[in-house]
Amino acid sequence: MKFLFWNTHKNDSINFVLSELIMENHISIAILAEYTANMQELIDILASNNIIMKQYYSGCDRIKLLGSPNSVEPRLDTGHATIQIINDKDILCCVHLNCQLYSGHQGRREILIEQIVHDIQTVEREIGTENSIVVGDFNINPYDPSCIDARYFHGIPVYSEAKRKSREIAGREYCMFYNPMWNLLGDFKPPFGTYYYNEGGTQNTYWNIYDQVIFKPVLRERFVDKSLKIITQTNTISLLNENGHPDKNISDHLPIVFEFEEEYCYGEKP
Repeated sequence: MKFLFWNTHKNDSINFVLSELIMENHISIAILAEYTANMQELIDILASNNIIMKQYYSGCDRIKLLGSPNSVEPRLDTGHATIQIINDKDILCCVHLNCQLYSGHQGRREILIEQIVHDIQTVEREIGTENSIVVGDFNINPYDPSCIDARYFHGIPVYSEAKRKSREIAGREYCMFYNPMWNLLGDFKPPFGTYYYNEGGTQNTYWNIYDQVIFKPVLRERFVDKSLKIITQTNTISLLNENGHPDKNISDHLPIVFEFEEEYCYGEKP
């Protein structure tokens, strides 16, 4: 099952580009933040190309979802996240957290993350699975404290460590997520991130990976490594401007795609 996440930057005219992304990447479920275009128009464009999708209910105003699977059911919604159950066995938590660049509300964001992790664990216990995926606009980088701190997402970049599932700190057990987004950091292979920001402060990485997917280690065998990509173009349009940065006339974020196999593949990946 292939997933797309994109912060569409409140672009009311984005459906043509979005439909191309869905069709060209064979997307099963699309998760959208800041989507203000006409969802029915998007569904109709896809249908005219023999792609049948429907909108899923989300009680979180920040997140819209559509896809082809029939069994996607809402479980729990908050102001910054929606938790959906796929095929009665996989937990998909879609998030859009507040922006650290402009709001500076680090404490508020950490409270939200702590609640999101708690909600995921509650749903895991209720349906008896650890098959949890978190995807969205985290508005933090994989290396930021809120992403790696055990009290929050606890996103570990190395599976051989994350497969322990949890670690004990000060007598309390903290569950781990595996974060594959670390593999996209650096300039050895473009694109260099999903969001570009040239600030005037003393710390500036220019490129950021705010748009991420993390998941519980039990799902590692189903994750298709080569599927994880930051998308920069469709067959007809580039999502980058002349400087090689996200074209804000389309969106200030670049989309990500990734895939989970629907059945387990036996034999642990290295």
